[in-house]
Amino acid sequence: MDGETAADIRAGLARILASDAFRAAPQLSAFLAFIVERAVAGRGPELKGYTIAVEAFGRSADFDPQSDPIVRVEAGRLRRALAQYYAGEGIGDPVRITIPVGAYVPAFERVEFGSAGQARLRPGLLPPAGEGPAGRLAPHALLASRPEEEALERRRARRWPLVAGLALCAALLALVAWHGGIVGREPDAVVAMVPRPAASPPAASSSVAGSSMRPAQMETLVLAVTVSDLSENPAQSANARRFATFLVDALSRFDDLLTVKLPSPGQAIPGGADYVFELMAQPVPGGTEGFGRLRSVRDGRIVWSVSSVRPIDPDQADLPESARRLATRLAEPFGIIHGDIRQFGAPEPIRCVYEAIDVRRTMLPEAHLSARRCLEDLVARDPTFYPAWAQLALLYTFEHGFGFNPQPEPLERALTAALTAVRLAPSSARAQLSLMSVLFKRGAIDEALKAGLVAMARNPYDPDIMATLGARYIQLNRPAEGLPLMEKAIALSAGRPPSYDFFALLGAHLLGARQVSRAHGEFLGGGSNPFALLGRAIRAVQTGNEEERVQAIATLCELFPMFHSQPRLWLTRRGFGAEVADRIVKDIGIVGH
Repeated sequence: MDGETAADIRAGLARILASDAFRAAPQLSAFLAFIVERAVAGRGPELKGYTIAVEAFGRSADFDPQSDPIVRVEAGRLRRALAQYYAGEGIGDPVRITIPVGAYVPAFERVEFGSAGQARLRPGLLPPAGEGPAGRLAPHALLASRPEEEALERRRARRWPLVAGLALCAALLALVAWHGGIVGREPDAVVAMVPRPAASPPAASSSVAGSSMRPAQMETLVLAVTVSDLSENPAQSANARRFATFLVDALSRFDDLLTVKLPSPGQAIPGGADYVFELMAQPVPGGTEGFGRLRSVRDGRIVWSVSSVRPIDPDQADLPESARRLATRLAEPFGIIHGDIRQFGAPEPIRCVYEAIDVRRTMLPEAHLSARRCLEDLVARDPTFYPAWAQLALLYTFEHGFGFNPQPEPLERALTAALTAVRLAPSSARAQLSLMSVLFKRGAIDEALKAGLVAMARNPYDPDIMATLGARYIQLNRPAEGLPLMEKAIALSAGRPPSYDFFALLGAHLLGARQVSRAHGEFLGGGSNPFALLGRAIRAVQTGNEEERVQAIATLCELFPMFHSQPRLWLTRRGFGAEVADRIVKDIGIVGH
């Protein structure tokens, strides 16, 4: 399949996933995204019931397709949902995706619109090779249906709005019942009472063939890197250009947060830049003095500056590592740019992304709700903005793990969001990180760790990826693998959330390194962050401070009643393996609860 065809199919898939019907059905969305991506990649023959159940639905490796018909049932639902979509919201789509009966390999069709807006299917998109009900799929989708089949499809399409309306009424009744207390809430749920922001005005629509205009493309932060003119000193000029090359390479790995531009010397700052990092150098006796300055384009503020003197060294062996450390300080999720945005704000959409990142620092339900609403509004306006999908996946896992502002099927929605992010940006480290977090919560441990290692390979300079992967190893009682990652992340991230220090403390504690563990506990701080509270309880046991232990546990029980009644379950729901959960419960002295 050529690149243009694949892009057309992915654009059609994005429109389907952004539709009302599919946004309300996360399992169907995950199913569709999974089989379409496999098909586009030429891996159609892999689409069997077992593969879909395990990799798309998160079933365990011992899944039996014969005894559990989940894939067949969902495939039927998916065919009906697609028929409903193309009969209504997607009537003007230029590409149609169908699932032939008896197979799971999707077929793709182009649609031509006549002068009267009538649709006609035509060949042009070849479905990937795969096994259908009668052997290999045809080289193209059906060009036309028999008249009686068309009449049947039209009757089915007319029935779907009624069915959808009844389903919506049932969902609303269930929501009212839940909100009013008729149906009991989860005992550990934490709901933030934050006023809903005013709804955004609907996007302008086009009357051509019932299609709507594509929303404006969302943008990440734009950071321009400029280098002072050192043409009078060729050696210094070469080193400055080399440093800038390594700096831009490392910065560009944070592609969900930054768009990096490097104008040539003497060129103007690129239009639309949010920040400029200015590199300057001058000769001094015995070496070169370099300066770096981060400036806000919006108001001209000098956000941060740094300087250093480098001795004369023809090899400049440490130049790449210096550039990468600088890039990390600037761009990592809790770094200098994030700190400036937290203090001075930023326009959408980057504000929403950084709000979501900050939830992990504050762990407040009201912050979670605000960020979730902001991101959901972004993806409704532009379903191709993958940074919002990646952050949404993480926020949805918080609904499951911490009970923040819960809605139905949080892990299904999280998987859909993570798969969407990966599909939209296959090379993104953050998309892989979000997929790792979701798979880990769903119990697919091996696949989760694979995704984490892929994220590390794509951005080895991001301490947040190091910390998240390190924390997962520690939760699995593999502290020897996790602690070095945590300690490296801590060394690189000054503005890190308390979870970094907690998992470093826990990893050292599991290894029996008491002095190292207590040292990490010094940085947990106060507040109501659950990781900080749990870490303070462990550290209090290490130091013999009974009052601090009792206070930390009491606060955790107050914030999360399940921790008082079922502490092991509370821990396992947050990703801790059984061995580690038992160790924590025993060590902090709440075995009797």
